[in-house]
Amino acid sequence: MNTFRTSVRIKDAQTSDYERLDNEMAKQLFARVIVPGKAAVPNKTAERQYDYRGSTSLQDVTAAAYKAARKVGKEYSFTVIRQKRSS
Repeated sequence: MNTFRTSVRIKDAQTSDYERLDNEMAKQLFARVIVPGKAAVPNKTAERQYDYRGSTSLQDVTAAAYKAARKVGKEYSFTVIRQKRSS
């Protein structure tokens, strides 16, 4: 099973934008990751991180992240990384 970490940043975001992003990402089967040391409340330069686990490809995860992020209705950027399996 592959694990993918996705980071999403929304330009000029309000807290409500990140709340909507959380909901849309959950619909696409992503689980939000709370990163230690990062502020719990997003600010305009914050980003959110999500994990996706499953038998799928990098392309499928990228498409799901795109679908969720565009529904927020603001300019965004994201990065998807396939994590190495732990032994």
